[in-house]
Amino acid sequence: MSVRESFNPESYELDKNFRLTRFAELKGTGCKVPQDVLQKLLETLQENHYQEDEQFLGAVMPRLGIGMDTCVIPLRHGGLSLVQTTDYIYPIVDDPYMMGRIACANVLSDLYAMGVTECDNMLMLLGVSNKMSEKERDKVMPLIIQGFKDASEEAGTSVTGGQTVLNPWVVMGGVATTVCQPNEFIMPDNAVPGDVLVLTKPLGTQVAVAVHQWLDIPEKWNKIKLVVTQEDVELAYHEAMINMARLNRTGKSLLSSLHMCFKHLGVSSLGCHVKLTIIPSAVLQRGAEFCELQQPLQQLVCTASCVIK
Repeated sequence: MSVRESFNPESYELDKNFRLTRFAELKGTGCKVPQDVLQKLLETLQENHYQEDEQFLGAVMPRLGIGMDTCVIPLRHGGLSLVQTTDYIYPIVDDPYMMGRIACANVLSDLYAMGVTECDNMLMLLGVSNKMSEKERDKVMPLIIQGFKDASEEAGTSVTGGQTVLNPWVVMGGVATTVCQPNEFIMPDNAVPGDVLVLTKPLGTQVAVAVHQWLDIPEKWNKIKLVVTQEDVELAYHEAMINMARLNRTGKSLLSSLHMCFKHLGVSSLGCHVKLTIIPSAVLQRGAEFCELQQPLQQLVCTASCVIK
């Protein structure tokens, strides 16, 4: 991914104060329904839902469904499985093109978290804010679409359809689908005692993008401006944006010997372990050298997290 100049609204004949992040009231994973509430809502779908592994020529064909980020469904054509996921997010950065890339990377990351590195098809889901002026819509939405398209092509796939609707908030997401043989994906319950947790991206991105928005909110910025500079915030924001737009495909391909992986998003690492580690006795150790926050995120995250709490 090539380095881009910072997004300047005036370069697109927009007001200099235009902020994409203002077209949604919830930020990042704030759109997620709490896990306990979600499980209760899904109870009806889980009634009589067949989720047992199947057999094909003596081989186990795993099945994964409701309650997880990705489904794994054995196909009626023996020996193959459908691996599919859908996800969407609200705008968390102000650069529309980068937001499109981030939205696409977010969808694909659920496939990569299953050990899958090839995506056969993508659909794009787009909510166009009815609070945008026609000019804002016509300038901004094509940039989001272009970013989504470019990220999908970088992943070796393409967008073949989807759905676009009017909505009070801007929404970006999609559906990623692939057909695999059993040896081409990893089930999320294969952790064993002594496993080491390796993060493919640094922590702290959600705090970095949140604090960047505080630059336009004096009552919040005043709480931390004595310990972090605007330059620190801008640098952390840019690094976070690049990290979120980067595909996890490379990280997965480099870790060919792993036997369990998961997507870390919006909850604590421990929360992810509780959700995905089926073996109660498994102890996941952190690889400290991989978990450290990259500069300039360290001081910013430590300071801003205290304010957020």
